[in-house]
Amino acid sequence: MVRIFLIIAIVAGIAALAVSQLVVAPKINTLNSELETTKQSLSASQEAERKARKEAKDAVTAADKAKKELETAKNDLAAASEKADQQEKRANDLATRLDKTTLERNDAQTKLAAWSALGRSIDELKATMVENKKLVGDNDALRNENKVLARTLNQTKSELDLLTGAKTKVELPPDLKGKVVAVDPKYEFVVLDIGLDDGVLARGEMLVNRSGKLVAKVRILTAESHRSVANVLADWKQGEIMEGDVVLVGL
Repeated sequence: MVRIFLIIAIVAGIAALAVSQLVVAPKINTLNSELETTKQSLSASQEAERKARKEAKDAVTAADKAKKELETAKNDLAAASEKADQQEKRANDLATRLDKTTLERNDAQTKLAAWSALGRSIDELKATMVENKKLVGDNDALRNENKVLARTLNQTKSELDLLTGAKTKVELPPDLKGKVVAVDPKYEFVVLDIGLDDGVLARGEMLVNRSGKLVAKVRILTAESHRSVANVLADWKQGEIMEGDVVLVGL
């Protein structure tokens, strides 16, 4: 009896195993097929990724190369442009020099033709030019002498007017203006940057001004061509005179 049950159990187990094989086997086959498909897809995806990375790397390399080539081309273009500018400047300079030389040559030819038309030799013309230069020098000397005489006359007339009572003070040009260039506080005198050539006269009086305020009044003691010395008038002193103060003619 036990043997029968054992046989039945074995048969039942075999039957169950057969049934399970019949049911599970297709699923296993399906899973194996899907696994193989997944492996192939993964392999293809990995290959595509490797290819894409390689192409990206190649693209970056190509871009870097193109960038370097572009930079080199820019540098070459800049160098060529600079060289062209230098060549153009040189050509312009040469053209200018040529034009100047041509003008000088034409001018020399014109002068030579004019001298030839005078019927005088080069030595005679040179002597005439020397004489003209001497006359011009003499004329300048006379002009300077006249200026000195005129200043002396003005100074003498001014002093004479004071002595005769015709005027009570020396009149200076109303627009006369200068600056203090030196100060001696001990002896109360200043040096001005204006003189006889500017219209300064001895004993003329001027106001010392700083930033629109009266500082003092000075009286011209002596004057040279472009410099004069003046005494500070104590009654008019409002403060210490400084270098750079402006001096002008009062009303």
